[in-house]
Amino acid sequence: MTADPFAGDPGAVAKLSSGLAGHQDDLSAGAHSVARAAEDADDWRGTSKDRFSVTVGTVPRAARRIIGRLDAAIDVLDTYADDVRAIQDEAERIRAAQLTNAMEVAANTVSLSAAVGAAAGKDATEADGRQARRLRSDADDLAATASRLQAEWDALVERRAAADRAASAGLSDTEVLGWAPSYSGTLGRMSDADFLAAVAAMPPEVLAAQDRSVGDRLAGLPPETVQAWWDGLGGRGSGGVHSAAQDALITALPAVIGNLDGVPYWARDQANRLSAQRASARAQDDVDAARKALHAAGPSARRAAQQELDDAAERLAALDNFIAASRTTLRDVDGMARQFVSFIDGQPPLGAVSIGDLDTAVNVSYLVPGMGTTLEDTTVLMKAGSNVIATQQLSEGGRDTAMVTWIGYDAPRNALTTGDLGVFGLADAAAGADRLAADLGGFRATRPDAKLNVVAHSYGSTTASITLHEHADLGVGSFVTLGSAGIPGHIPNAGAIHAERMYAAQAEERFNVAHIGQVLSYPERIDPTFKPFGATEIDASHVNGSSAVNVHDLYVNPNGADDADHGYLDLDTNTLIETAKATLR
Repeated sequence: MTADPFAGDPGAVAKLSSGLAGHQDDLSAGAHSVARAAEDADDWRGTSKDRFSVTVGTVPRAARRIIGRLDAAIDVLDTYADDVRAIQDEAERIRAAQLTNAMEVAANTVSLSAAVGAAAGKDATEADGRQARRLRSDADDLAATASRLQAEWDALVERRAAADRAASAGLSDTEVLGWAPSYSGTLGRMSDADFLAAVAAMPPEVLAAQDRSVGDRLAGLPPETVQAWWDGLGGRGSGGVHSAAQDALITALPAVIGNLDGVPYWARDQANRLSAQRASARAQDDVDAARKALHAAGPSARRAAQQELDDAAERLAALDNFIAASRTTLRDVDGMARQFVSFIDGQPPLGAVSIGDLDTAVNVSYLVPGMGTTLEDTTVLMKAGSNVIATQQLSEGGRDTAMVTWIGYDAPRNALTTGDLGVFGLADAAAGADRLAADLGGFRATRPDAKLNVVAHSYGSTTASITLHEHADLGVGSFVTLGSAGIPGHIPNAGAIHAERMYAAQAEERFNVAHIGQVLSYPERIDPTFKPFGATEIDASHVNGSSAVNVHDLYVNPNGADDADHGYLDLDTNTLIETAKATLR
């Protein structure tokens, strides 16, 4: 804002006010729709109705609060538009009067000069003297008028400054912004306990308005602290029954709650589904925009525009495949819970999905994939993991297990198809190891009594071995490597992995993909099936009539056909059976 009386467009301010009034109508209509939906749910039964009722009950209240704030903003804007319009009208009057006065001063000055000369001449008459005196009097009057007009202008400048200050203060008031400004100014100075209490007390719309510092601070708290805070909002809760405060946090801060260690996995699941759906919608918009740009591109820009479209389409495909994890058909385990354990809308997007309930499962395994993996591989990896769970369920101790498909790191691209040599180094593995350690540590802090295992494939075994070597406190039971790209040389033996048991399978793969990853690595990595290393070897060949693994993939044969290729976790392979056993011990 400026103290220039002519500045600004009161019509634009009035248009903004009108736009806010339109948003009020939309909010009101939305709240009415939600209320009608609540009435339609009267015939529902069970926890779904309870949770729906709790959730929709918060919407009209939030809508009324926002509508009230919009009312206050509209009042401020309307008053400001009227004030600016009146000030501009007055400014035009003063400027016109000043211009007229200036012109009269100029004319008077010329006339007065001539009259004074005539009155001083030897032929001067009494009339000449009277003319000179009259013009001097007019000059004094014009000078007084100029001073008055300047005073009026100065007062108008102050009036505009006061209108600017009033509008700024009004739009910054809590009646317009709620308590968000006061929160943002004090949250950083609060103790952890006061900070958590303040976050829990915020209405959903205020939570959503907070900047990233709130999420960053929540993420930096110990899982034990987060868990105690969450439980204090209404217990651990469940997907069907939980408190309105917990629901508000899920809805307002999905990207935070979905990845916050200490929060139960049912809540993380709901938050991450919401985040992934929003990310997919944004990615679809990007694809649509890239298509339009390609259509409009000239010959010189067409290649770059095509690359933009390809990248956008690849991202959308990855996100959509991740979302499809909730509905893809899984052999023999379709009735089990599925949870979106984590989701990070980054470049590339990352995430994890579980088959089985991580809040209750007694035995949990994390599947860490290797080279070339993106979220577009989510459903294929889940099918591989579901084979393990289905095999576990054949034994009495395998009825309460879960398998997490963990695509939580930026894996190196496929060297065979892209020429990218990252798979032969350790940089991607080291970065991924930190992410895996954080997620395993968060699970261990939340579920200290659960059995925890890690199954790693290809370059994923390189990544996971670093994690377990550097974090002996994770309490991992079994560590299974399948077609390993090699264990880093600074890890001398299986004992340094810090798992209770380590198993390794290495097949006679077509093209020897895993072997190439080991021998071409720098520094050179160790084959974990090398007997002095100390891992228990899993036979990947024909064992008791089973099919031999002959490709590097985890899952290529959905039906277990004898005459087809077999990956490490395909049906009818010894590696599948032994992996299932190893992760139950």
